[in-house]
This record gives sequence, structure tokens and C-alpha cells, in this order.
Amino acid sequence: MRFVRIRRLLVIATFLAEILGDRSLAEGPAAQPSVAGNWPQKVVVTVGDLRTRIDGSKMWTLSGIDFQDTVMATEDSAYGSVLTIRNVGHLGTAHFLDVPGKPGQVEKEQVESLQFFVDEMPVSDLTPTMKLSGKSFRMERRSKIRAMNLETSILIENEVLIETVHFHATGPIDLRSAYPWMYALTPKATAYVFGDKSGILHRGKFLSEGKTVSQVVQNANWMAVFNPSSGKGTVCSFLRHPPTAEGYFLMIDAPDIYRKVAAYSLIDKIVPEGFDGTYQSAVGFFNASERNWEEIALQRAAEIQASMIER
Repeated sequence: MRFVRIRRLLVIATFLAEILGDRSLAEGPAAQPSVAGNWPQKVVVTVGDLRTRIDGSKMWTLSGIDFQDTVMATEDSAYGSVLTIRNVGHLGTAHFLDVPGKPGQVEKEQVESLQFFVDEMPVSDLTPTMKLSGKSFRMERRSKIRAMNLETSILIENEVLIETVHFHATGPIDLRSAYPWMYALTPKATAYVFGDKSGILHRGKFLSEGKTVSQVVQNANWMAVFNPSSGKGTVCSFLRHPPTAEGYFLMIDAPDIYRKVAAYSLIDKIVPEGFDGTYQSAVGFFNASERNWEEIALQRAAEIQASMIER
């Protein structure tokens, strides 16, 4: 089993803009187009025991996840997809780039279309702030990060959140890395496990204080964290990645900020024109005790993966 621990010089630099509110300089940016004036800026979505938000300031992506009225993933962070472009910086959800020579102007991910569905019925009456609820929720979103087109789908049903992101390169793009999806899990989580269909491969404890550290896990297809103060945990399954690209877990342990888990792919690669591939995750939740949480997490991971096979 190979676990690579990375400190500030590599992966943490990728997220420094997010943690510190920094902005990188761009080279040859594309302008952000005006978006449809009636797109909501804040949408609160409730499906059964799950609640999340869609945030316009984060380019209409997730903004926190609650389960049974308990925060499982913090609202105070970025979700969605981010590309780290070589010699440029981080561009994507809530990661903007200053435009050289144009003070006050920033380059952003270009969101081209946005649709909401409740119980598979389209939501047409949009207002600046909305509350949506039903047995299922789906968001379809098309966007562009320079030469990379993205089609993102968020589906919430049966107590599971499924995120599917399709990448299509319209031209070559030189990347340090790509993060197709990411979840900023609660900093109150104290322990984690990584596993595959054979069981738990690796377990550990989160830091209670100190500097941010990271870990890349190359051979697991699910991971889970547990918060003993609430008796609740989160399972994140890495379901799909393109056969021509890596599909690793990246976990960033930032005490008092988050326990972030992300997909880590397209590492040090010039992505060619025509690249086409899909990444998919599924996130579910559980109640447990400190004594049996790993067993419950393993069971929940198997349930999630089995349900996706049946889809």
C-alpha cells in the first residue's frame, strides 16, 4: 500500500488560495460572461435527512452538507472542480485569478447553463433566494475552465449525494493537477479509514492542532470519517475516473478548518485536445458509536457501491 504524505510545498500550495484568500496571476485569461439574470444566488435543498446549499458566489456549486440537522461538511469552503494550471494558478469553483493589467478584474470559471429539478420536474420559477425540497433533487450545470468544458450533475436521493463531472478538452491545457470534486468535511471529525471492496486498508486519527498536512491515497475506492461528538460519520466513494487518467484520493487535514477529501487526477500532464472522461463520487452518512463506527462505515460503503451498480 502506498501512502504519500505531502506538506506545504506541493498539494497545500494548490489550496493556499482557498485557505488564505489569496489570488494568483493569470496568463491570457478569458473574460467571465454575464450570467442569466434570474439565476438564484442561494438555494437551500432538503431531501429527507440531507440538506445542502447551492451558492452563486461559488459559481453555483455545493456549499456544505447537513445530515439529520448536523453539519457533516462545512459551508465555509469550496466544492466543485478546480484545475491547477501550470505557471498560472488555481481556477475553478471559488478559485479566481487576477487579470494582469486590469486591477479589480478577475477571471472565473464560466458557467454557461444551470438547471434544477425536484422529483425530476424542472424548477422554472427562480428567485434570488430559494428553498427546494422533495424526494429527489438534481442540478445540471455546464461550465468552462479555459480549454476544459465541464458537465456537472448533482443528484440527491435515497440519502446519498452523487456527483458526476464530465471533462472535455477543446484544446491542450498544461496542468499541475485537477480536482474534479471535493468535500470539506467537518473539522470535528477525529478519525478516518480508507478501504476497497476487500475491507479497510488504512486507518488514522486527524490532528487536533498544528499545521495543515495532506495525504494522497492511491489504492482505495472509498473513505470514511467519524465525529464522536455527534455520533455521525460520512462515507465518500470514488466510483469513476477516466481509464487514461489517475483517480486518487487526496485528504487535507486542516485542524479547526476542515478535513477535506478530493479527487486527485491529471497530475503533471499536458491534457491533449479531445480528452474526454468522467469522474463520479457518491457521499452517504451513518450513525454509529466509537466502538462500531468502522464496521458501520464499511457496511455503508458496500451499500452505496451496490446501489450504484444497480442504477
